[in-house]
Parts: sequence; structure tokens; C-alpha cells
Amino acid sequence: MAQVTLNDKLGFVDSSRSELPPRKPPSMKKPFRQSLVVSFSFMFVFAAYLSIQNLQSSLNHEQGLGVTSLACLYGAIILSGTLSPSVIRLIGAKRSLVLAWICHILYTATNFYPHWLTLIPSSILLGFSSGPMWTSQGLYLTSCGEAYAFDQGKSLYGILSTLNSIFFTCYESTDLFGNIISSVILTRSSYNETFFNSSRTCGALSSPDVSSNATMAVTDPVKHIVYTLLSVFLVFDIAGLALTAVYLKPLEKRGEVEDRKGLLQSVVSCFTALKDIRLLLVIPLFMATAMSQGILFTAYTKSYISCALGIYNVGYIMASHGLVTAITALLMGRVAKYTGRIVQLVVAVALNMGMLLMMLFWNPLNQPYAMFFIIPVGYGMSEGILRMQFNSFIGMVFFKAADSAFANYHTWNAVAFTLTFTAGMFLTLTTLLYIAIGLMALGFTGYIITELLIRKQTTSETRVP
Repeated sequence: MAQVTLNDKLGFVDSSRSELPPRKPPSMKKPFRQSLVVSFSFMFVFAAYLSIQNLQSSLNHEQGLGVTSLACLYGAIILSGTLSPSVIRLIGAKRSLVLAWICHILYTATNFYPHWLTLIPSSILLGFSSGPMWTSQGLYLTSCGEAYAFDQGKSLYGILSTLNSIFFTCYESTDLFGNIISSVILTRSSYNETFFNSSRTCGALSSPDVSSNATMAVTDPVKHIVYTLLSVFLVFDIAGLALTAVYLKPLEKRGEVEDRKGLLQSVVSCFTALKDIRLLLVIPLFMATAMSQGILFTAYTKSYISCALGIYNVGYIMASHGLVTAITALLMGRVAKYTGRIVQLVVAVALNMGMLLMMLFWNPLNQPYAMFFIIPVGYGMSEGILRMQFNSFIGMVFFKAADSAFANYHTWNAVAFTLTFTAGMFLTLTTLLYIAIGLMALGFTGYIITELLIRKQTTSETRVP
């Protein structure tokens, strides 16, 4: 087997060479097809979920039910993320996905009658299923990548980048057709959009409760239109469940997770992984990108789009985010073997920071319609790179404890989302944006230090005779 070089570790891969994966791959038939099953099942389910998420802060705005439900959902993910390794050892990766899709069906169903006694419990239940779901996704793609790289005799980094780019192309395309479906259906409803208070404030200066700013009389669409939209999304959820249950094969247990640990030990193992300084240093970057997404999905859709243009424009504008993210993930996955992860992550962080600064200083009132697409498009380009590269980075750097590393990734993402949604109910958007900018700068610094540590470790290893 050829020696793994510094360039391979850092993601600067020589395309003329074919490195085999550095460990024995799992036994898996047709790994590429299995990765497609995972990708398309997520595409169906998240077409429903992400579209509902984008509308929660505007559609269920009374008493902050929509944002509160999202805070409860991501709060539950924090706990479920730490328990993910144990849950997967107990029931397996495939059953974890099936259980998650059932919870998504229940969540969509409770949106037919959004109430504190229906939406909050289903949000918490969905959150508890999300940690094992995302950890299972990471394990499936990593295992498929190992098996496929071994079969093809190609670089593991290149294969993981390709599979992750395909997955996130499918995943992010949900923003495109999911949001278009929601806007097309909601446009059929009648609204009272003529009432605007002359003193309304939109954008970064809006208060935590936009309606108290005398923003716009956000009129809910008529019930039967909402029911039609939710029925379409319910069909998507069922399709994702059927695809996973019928076509996805159970994942062979990885050597490092064969022992069945208790729940307490699972939590301990999740946090024990933080002893690896490399993981600890990149957590702020994970949280910063999640916080930025939380601001986009709630504050931008409500304080910019709904405030200045009306709720039915949310889907049309946010669809651009999904389209650009999907295209970016696909293209960047193809060129990753030439650019490496460092170059791509630098570009992605710069884009993310630029969009945060634009939201901070831009007043959306009386602006051209095309201007509202800039921020979703910029975020889309950044997210398309970051999601793909984060998954590849974790799968390669922390492969000896992949389940705990992926669990940490999604747990800290959930922490950032929860803090963002909760703080958004009390802090001004300006304050929230300053926090996100500071966290992004801290996270990027930590990532650069991590890459230097990897370079130092790899250099020392190559010197050993």
C-alpha cells in the first residue's frame, strides 16, 4: 500500500496517484448505490422539513410558537447527539434512520393543528431522533466511501468528497423544489398586504418581536391552503421512509463501535472525544456556521422577506438558496481533489462572513426585488462547501472514533441553533449578528490551528523510518 503523504492528509491530493484507504474497508455490496439511497431518502424528507422550518417564524408567529418549537427541537438534538453512538449500537444505523423518518411524519402531521400541546411535543420528539439520524448518515457515507475507494483503488479523500457532494446536492435541492412548492401553493391564498405602519422597522434594527415593531400585518393564509401544502409534504415524508425501509441495507458494524456501551458511557465517550484538541478547536467553526444558518432561516425570512415583501415571497427567494447550495456542493465536490479542503473552506468562511456583514448594514425596505436574493445565494455557496467539507474532514481526520466525532459535530450544531433561536426572542438582530461575526472569526482561527497541527503530526510521521 502506498504511503499516505502530507498532501493527502491536508486534502491537497495529487490526481495522478491512486491511494487506497488506510484501513480495511467494510464489507458492502454496491456501496455507490447505497449512498444514493441515503441521499434520495434525505432529499424527500427534508424537502418537507426545511420548507416548514423556513415558514415557522412567519406562519406560526402568534406568541412565538414557531420559533419556540424550533428552539425546543434543536434543544432536544443536543441531548440526542450525545446519545447517538449508544442508540446506533443498540438499534443500528438503518433503524435509526427509519425511526427518524417516522418522527418527521408525526412532526408534519402536528403542523395541521399547530398548538403548544401538539407542535412542541412533536418538535422535541423529532429533535431526539435527529442526533442518531445525522450520525447514521455520516457513518453510511463514510462506510460507502471506504468500500467504494477500495473497490476502485482510488483516494479515500476524493471518493468521500464525491459522495458527500452528491448527498448535499440532493439535500440542498430540497430548498429549491420544497420552497417553490410552498410559494406556489401559498400564492393561491388571499392576503391583506395593504396595511403597513409607516414607522415599521425591518432588517437588523428590528426588535425580537417583529410584530411589535408595527412591521406588516402578516395575515395567515386560509386553512385549506395550508392543509394542501402540508399534505404534499406528508407524502414526501412517507416516500423517504419507504425508500429507506425497502432499499437501504443494514450497515456493518465498524470495529470501533462493536461493543455495546450503556447510555451513560455513550455520553462520556462523546465528550471524551473532545480530548482530541483538533476536534475541540473546530467546534467554534461548526457552531458559527450553524448560527448563521439559524439567522437565515428565521430572522432573514421574517425580518427581511416577510417584513418588506410578504410571507408568500419567502419560498421563492429561499429557493435560490437551495439551488445555489446544490450546484455548489456538486461542483466543489468535483474540484476538491485539485483544490483541497483548505482553499475551499477559506472561500466558504469569507462568503459567510460577507453575508453576515451585509445583513448587519442593509435596510431591506424599498429595495429592488433582486436584492433579496443576494444573501440566500451567498449563504448557499458557503453552505454547499462547508457541509461537504465538514463531513469529509470528520470522516478522514477522526476515523478511529467516527461515531463520536459525528455526534459531536451535530450536537454542537444543535447547541448553536438552540442558542440562536432562543436568543432571537430576546436580543435585537443587530446584537445577534455581532455575536455570529465574532464566533465565525474565532472558529476560523481554530480551524487554521487545527490544520497546522495536522501538518505537524503528518510531518513527524513521515520522518519515522
